[in-house]
Amino acid sequence: MSKKNKQIYQQIYDFNNLFRASRLARLGKRNRPDVCEFEYDLEHRLLDIQSCLKEQIYHFSPYKSFLLKDPKERLIHSAPYPDRVVHHAICNIIEPIFDKAMIFDSYACRTGKGSHRAINRAQTFLRKSKWVLKLDIRKYFATIDHTILMQLIRDKIKDDIIVQLLELLISSHQSGIEYYFPFKDDTIDDISRRRGLPIGNLTSQVFANYYLTPFDRFIKEKLKGRYYLRYMDDCLIFGDDKSTLTMLKNSAISFLESYRLKLHNEKSQIFPCENGVRFLGFHIWPGRMRILRENLKRFKKRWHNYQKDYAEGKMDFNRLKLSLNGWLGYSANQYTTNLINKILDGYKFKTSASKDSGFTFCLPLGRVAEN
Repeated sequence: MSKKNKQIYQQIYDFNNLFRASRLARLGKRNRPDVCEFEYDLEHRLLDIQSCLKEQIYHFSPYKSFLLKDPKERLIHSAPYPDRVVHHAICNIIEPIFDKAMIFDSYACRTGKGSHRAINRAQTFLRKSKWVLKLDIRKYFATIDHTILMQLIRDKIKDDIIVQLLELLISSHQSGIEYYFPFKDDTIDDISRRRGLPIGNLTSQVFANYYLTPFDRFIKEKLKGRYYLRYMDDCLIFGDDKSTLTMLKNSAISFLESYRLKLHNEKSQIFPCENGVRFLGFHIWPGRMRILRENLKRFKKRWHNYQKDYAEGKMDFNRLKLSLNGWLGYSANQYTTNLINKILDGYKFKTSASKDSGFTFCLPLGRVAEN
């Protein structure tokens, strides 16, 4: 066992790590009944988790599933709150290990990265190139192969006890047969292989992001894709020769199939850089960008409902503020300031107690400061 991975499992059930995980798990959810129940007896609940992990008898409970349409329909799987605390405790320890193996231009679920940096990097590459190849993987989370994922984990983490825990976590969910896409020379055993990570888990995001690290290395080191970036399963490859990008796409298809993934042919295309590319909710050109129209439409509809809920007393101010600031964190940049302020200026929030007196958001709650 290598020194760097020695005693990782003990770090997971360390009480300080479990307490930190509970603080992270409750962010934005502290008023929910299951969170309140856990927090009411926090020390004993964490000690129970610690004991189960230490004795290697911790079991993950079944998920609750629900459909979310935003904008396309997704099946979300929600783990019980104690399990989510354990997910955070695991990620606190293993995420830095995985992070060291990733390329610079992988931007999802990593400290110091994120969607804003990915968008800005894409715009930089647009300015340096003539063509861009956009790759879209079909049903990515639902088709991740458990056998391949576990092998990637074993190659990186040499602590057998934590590998067993991660295998128990990963195997606690499996996608249905409807998410299976046939591959050449598949056998009955191939069809029945376990696959899929539940959308909604922090661990799912970390595992899914790491799963494509070999693909990143393949593009950068084997195919010499100089201008390449990825945000989870959204990949962009830039170049000056369209035929070269076409060959890159064919090579990418073959590599992804070895990881039992398939590209969405209609959404995986090559575009002139001067026409821009749609990426992470924005249409990006070399010299400007804008929020996609459908994203603005959804935000306006959601904000209209919030206005109604607030007036009827169904939503408190703090929740309203958190929702707005979350959207501003995603959408606000030097190209969108005026547009966002124009939208926000059109809303007044009136309390149910006084229908005649209202207020509009002021900085830092609503209006975005201009750069």
